[in-house]
Amino acid sequence: MNKRIPEASALREFFQEQWEHLQQLLEARQLNKLQQQSETERLSSAVETIVAGTDIRLRAIGNYQKRLRMSARELLDYIEDLIADMPPAVEVSQTAYSNNSLVNTLFVSTEAMHRLFSQSSPVQNFFNNLKNRQRREVFALLFLNRTAKNIFAAELRGEVILREVPQTSVSFSGHQLIAPQATEEAARGALKKILFESVIQQLKLQIIQLRHSQTDEEKVAGAQNPQCNINNPEVYIEMLVEQLSLPQKLINLQDNLLRVSKMGIKLPLDSTVPSNKVRLYEVEIEGEQSRIVTLVRYPGDELQTPPSDLFF
Repeated sequence: MNKRIPEASALREFFQEQWEHLQQLLEARQLNKLQQQSETERLSSAVETIVAGTDIRLRAIGNYQKRLRMSARELLDYIEDLIADMPPAVEVSQTAYSNNSLVNTLFVSTEAMHRLFSQSSPVQNFFNNLKNRQRREVFALLFLNRTAKNIFAAELRGEVILREVPQTSVSFSGHQLIAPQATEEAARGALKKILFESVIQQLKLQIIQLRHSQTDEEKVAGAQNPQCNINNPEVYIEMLVEQLSLPQKLINLQDNLLRVSKMGIKLPLDSTVPSNKVRLYEVEIEGEQSRIVTLVRYPGDELQTPPSDLFF
């Protein structure tokens, strides 16, 4: 009798291990199924964004979803990789203006910095939203322009002041806050969506320009041969697939290292003159002017105009 007890115990342990293993397999299978479903929905949504943003007549093609899905995935994955390389959100605050060279470079003063956030309707609406009233900071996308201009100005070399030295002045303008979010992850997700839709919009403009630039001979040839007619949805979708298959030609995130003096003069990277050495990320979309984009987070208690009270 005593010998059977260990055997029964071992048997129960064996069946318990098998049961746990089976549960793990079922959970993994369910997770994989959910991930596949999520990916299918993501790509279907992306294709519909492409179609809605370019030409809804593509829906007349029975298998348009299948034909555009791979290209949509390539563009989505490429944009995701670009954003993954961006650094964490930088704090934009009174303290950061003094301690962070990037913040100090992008804003001419703390007053201009606070004014941008305090006068931003999206930021105000974020903090006024009931579900965000207890949040201490907001994450957002900061877009702005960089302008470089060749000038002649004085320069100190050693103990000698040289006059009319050719230099490059750097200035930043057009500051714009977009898509305030509660978390950095959500802000990155918003940036992915913005860049994806911007690329699609630019593709549409390119196709429109191509259509308008057709000569009379090309229009006649297109009418006689539908396989060469850009207004033919079949031809149009082939053009889209070809363009989307090369996302690196459509969009890029340029990583630029820059050293700027307190007077806004571009300096060599190895310069010892008191200055700010900053890394800028500039979005380059084919056919558009490049813009700097930075993930930022701003403390709500520094807003100069307090959010309105929703309860009164």
